[in-house]
Amino acid sequence: MNSENVFYIYEHWRPDKGVCFYVGKGKDKRAWDMKNMRNCHHKAVVSKLTAMGFSVDVRIIVSGLSSTAALAVEIDRIATYSRETLTNMTRGGDGLVDPSPAVRKRMSESQKTRFARPEEREKMSARVTGRVTSDETKKKLSITSSGRKYSKETIKKMKVAAKIRGISAATREAQVKAITGKKRAPFKESTIIKMRAAAKVREEKKRLAREVS
Repeated sequence: MNSENVFYIYEHWRPDKGVCFYVGKGKDKRAWDMKNMRNCHHKAVVSKLTAMGFSVDVRIIVSGLSSTAALAVEIDRIATYSRETLTNMTRGGDGLVDPSPAVRKRMSESQKTRFARPEEREKMSARVTGRVTSDETKKKLSITSSGRKYSKETIKKMKVAAKIRGISAATREAQVKAITGKKRAPFKESTIIKMRAAAKVREEKKRLAREVS
């Protein structure tokens, strides 16, 4: 089997009603994981089944697929059942294909509720503590973000969110400690040129503002 054809399409069925309540794409043990990265509606069904003494009936529909092929099959299977009868929050395709405004709102509320719980924040912190990003991953991240441009509206929203969020006293103290006693590395010649150019632009704007006033 091609090393890339490791994905499968799975379905979660309710043994109490004999119906499918979720369709997903996965690999390895994803189909049997009922906790990580599951939306609140899926978790509610699993919790109800557990309370009644049932376990989710996991069915592998097709395997040996590439990621692209698996996404296409996932979309098709969800359409076959219709989203109204499933706990899926989108029409499939990696969970990012054309979710409706109502679904986007539900996803946002679900995430806000989830991370409002201290135990969830602790789990997230535990997963990333001590994690070291490889040079290869850093390079990929750099390539992905290079040339990315945000719209004026998005930039405005980010500024407003940053002002509301603010910086805690503990964070400010940590920032001060991090730079105390350390000398900044000399600027590169290219950086100095850019700084000079930016300073000239600022001074020109100030001059024009004075003339207008």
